[in-house]
Amino acid sequence: MNIYTIIEFIKLSEQRGIELLIDTLIIGIEIGRKNIENQNQIKLMVEQLTTLKKKIDLNIYQPFLRDEIFDRVLNKNEKLDDILIDLQLEFQRKSKIKQQSNICEICNQPINNLNEKFNAQCKHQFHQQCVTPLIQAIGNNNCFKCPLCGYTTLQQELERQIKDNPNIKRSCCPTPQCTKQFSYLGQEIYRCLECGKRYCLKCQSQGHLVNQCNNSIKTAKFEMGDNYKECPRCKLWVKQINDEKNLHCTCQYIFCFGCGQKEGTCSCNKAPGGIFQSLAWIKRKIIG
Repeated sequence: MNIYTIIEFIKLSEQRGIELLIDTLIIGIEIGRKNIENQNQIKLMVEQLTTLKKKIDLNIYQPFLRDEIFDRVLNKNEKLDDILIDLQLEFQRKSKIKQQSNICEICNQPINNLNEKFNAQCKHQFHQQCVTPLIQAIGNNNCFKCPLCGYTTLQQELERQIKDNPNIKRSCCPTPQCTKQFSYLGQEIYRCLECGKRYCLKCQSQGHLVNQCNNSIKTAKFEMGDNYKECPRCKLWVKQINDEKNLHCTCQYIFCFGCGQKEGTCSCNKAPGGIFQSLAWIKRKIIG
């Protein structure tokens, strides 16, 4: 095996500093003992160590577990593959107990309110607040991968479960006159079921082909809870700030956030009975 190829594989474990050194030593020991004999085995071990890192980062595994694994490989002459299998079996046993006791798989605390519960399609259960950071990081894969088993939950199921979660802020459809809202979960494409339009949330434009974003205009990164509307005049997106009723585009066009009409031409932001209220005010001033 080529040493440079081995190094490239180990770099994929997403480790840094002392953690990367420990991973390298463990794999080096396993190669020296001939427990790893080809590149495919190295790649498999690196994938398992990467999964281990993610579970430690999520507090699913204890932070000192890596040191325990290193000790078992170095001082007890155990095979890394056997250790990882033992850990997985033990974890499955504990996970089953958690499911029966209605305990979150991430924070290990009881889920007292069923409205706060998120059920992945693999049957693993979490607090919605514990799984929200993972949901926000799903990117453009249109699915949520369970941190425990890797099973995927489709985005439609995600939206169904989190639509009433107060921690998940909703965003509005960019079409000026459309009132439809959606949950931004990291996806690049949004298709509105109400107005029928298709938007790229990455480059903030409408209807381009896949991987053909308009990079000529710099746009801010779309975040959960952001509300943008497309300017009716120039088609640039304007972000709503502090729940403002009228949006000011860089092209100097000012339009209503609610209906998209030019400022002052709609009744969205006018108080009911405005003219009558004005007459009443004048009457009070004159008559007293």
